[in-house]
Amino acid sequence: MRHFLLVILLVLQLPARASQIAVGIWSKNFLAWDVWEQQPSRLMHQMLLYNKASHEVALEVRLLRFREVNTQFETVPTSKVLFRVKLQPGQLQQLKYPKQGTGHDYMEFFENGQRVGVQELNGTPPPAAAVQPDFRFYSASSANSGQLGYWLALESLYQQPGAARLALFIPKGYDEEYQLVRITAGQDTLGSHLPNLDSLRVIDASIIRLDNQNRRAVVPRPALPVSAAPALFTLETQYMSNSYYYDEQKVRHPRLESGGGARRFIPVFARP
Repeated sequence: MRHFLLVILLVLQLPARASQIAVGIWSKNFLAWDVWEQQPSRLMHQMLLYNKASHEVALEVRLLRFREVNTQFETVPTSKVLFRVKLQPGQLQQLKYPKQGTGHDYMEFFENGQRVGVQELNGTPPPAAAVQPDFRFYSASSANSGQLGYWLALESLYQQPGAARLALFIPKGYDEEYQLVRITAGQDTLGSHLPNLDSLRVIDASIIRLDNQNRRAVVPRPALPVSAAPALFTLETQYMSNSYYYDEQKVRHPRLESGGGARRFIPVFARP
C-alpha cells in the first residue's frame, strides 16, 4: 500500500511538459538519484545507484525518448543503453550522468530484466547563485522520484559526526507566491494526504518559507540513525499561489490558495 500511494503521488506531481508520462521508480531494492558535485574547477553531474537489497541487483537503464504530437506523446525508438551495472548488497555506484538530447528524454529502469520505472533526464546545472563554498553537493531531484521544485545543497552525501546542514534555494523569478518546506527524519510514506503546511507553520517554526524575497534558507539536517543503510529524510512541500473568488454580488476578491504539494525522500549514505 505504501508504494501504491507513492506512485500515485509521483504521477500527480509531474512537470507540465511531462504531464502524461508517469515518473517514478517503484522497486524497493535500489535507489537512483542524481547530484552535482562541486569540484575545484567545475561542477560534475553524477548518477548515484545504491543497492538496498540483501542480494545482487542487475540494473539496465535505457534512453526513453518521446515526441509531442498535438496533446499526446509518442515514443521515439532509440535502442540506447545508458547504464548497465551489477550492484552488490550495500554498494553505492557513482556514474557520469548522461547528456540530455531533447526536452522529452527520460531514463527507463530495468531490474533483473523487469521494468521498474522511469526518471526524467535533466542535465540542467544549479544556478551560480545556488552554489556556495560550504556545500559540496547539489540536487533538484529526489531519490527514485521527481523534481523538488528548488535546489537542495548538502555538505556531504554521507553520515558525519556532529551537526550537518542543508541549504534550499529557488531561482529568481519564482512564479508562485511562495512555497513551504518541512524536513523530517525518516521516510514517511504512510500518509495518503499531504499536511496543510500553511496552517501548521503558525505552531511549527521549523517549516521553511521560500519566495522571491527569501530565496535561500540554511537549516540543520535532521538527526539520522547511524545504523541505517542508508538513512533517509523526508521533504514535504506545499505551493501557495494568488487566486481570487467572486462574492454573491459578483465582486472579485483576492485569495491565497494551495497550488499542490509533494513528498520527496533524500538518502544519506554510510561513510565508505
